[in-house]
Amino acid sequence: MNGRPSIEDVREFWNTEACGTHFVPSYSDRKDFFAKFREYRYRTEWHIPLLVPFSEGRGRSVLEIGIGNGADGAMWAMNGAAYTGVDLTDAALEATRSHFEVLGLPGTFQKGNAEQLNFPDSSFDIVYSHGVLMCTPNMPAALDEIHRVLKPNGRVIVMLYHKHSFNYYVRIMTLMRLRVVAHILSRAGRWRADRETAKSGTLTGLRGNESGKIWEIHYHNFLDQGWRYLKPANFVHHCTDGPECPLAHAYTKREARQFFAKFNAIELTIAHFPIRKYCQWFPFALEKFLASRLGWYLFIFASK
Repeated sequence: MNGRPSIEDVREFWNTEACGTHFVPSYSDRKDFFAKFREYRYRTEWHIPLLVPFSEGRGRSVLEIGIGNGADGAMWAMNGAAYTGVDLTDAALEATRSHFEVLGLPGTFQKGNAEQLNFPDSSFDIVYSHGVLMCTPNMPAALDEIHRVLKPNGRVIVMLYHKHSFNYYVRIMTLMRLRVVAHILSRAGRWRADRETAKSGTLTGLRGNESGKIWEIHYHNFLDQGWRYLKPANFVHHCTDGPECPLAHAYTKREARQFFAKFNAIELTIAHFPIRKYCQWFPFALEKFLASRLGWYLFIFASK
């Protein structure tokens, strides 16, 4: 991808499948899929039900920006919120509608862009967005819109990627980048020929980093962008949700506070260091301790 990623680039990538679908490879029917999806999400991201005050949604209007497969939306609705979900993609809207349908939950779903919300001023008591706004090209514009649609004293809850984390410095900027360099160097002398034969412009839709195919996609990205692909400010976009992801910034606490400057009562919490996802014997208390200091997720709680 050349140049600054656009909102259409973001839409195209996330429309290949609703976020998180690849975590449930086998299921019997829609109900079984969503049940397994919720179980996986809240087992591996146990911080969500601990940090997100779903019960406070009762009797309140809640807007979720970026809805994925609808797990968190269902949690808001099951706790009595008047739920509205907005997403860029048809894939997420279809998945979330289906999720609400199998659970018999009410909800409103709308296709839209966080930077240009189609709601009147002061429409919602709570605006929630988990792992979405760092993927929009103009996050300040999205936060202006959130501030606009919040009611006075309304609450905003946002999760962004955390720059001062183990995942950013050790896993992404060191281990993953070194492996990509090794793959690039293994093809030294063949870059020109590979560049001529490489297919560009077609997304495979590969998500995450578990598949060995990601290294070939990283290599193709290098062929397209050159060594600048490995610059930290660029490389981070391609290392959490898949190498084809066009945009995924990581932020420091200081940067987050600056972005949320027009909000009040700002509180920041760090979470998500999922060692037990891979080593079940690892003590939960120790994972929780590490997550609060080195975690990849930065939660921002604020009010209007």
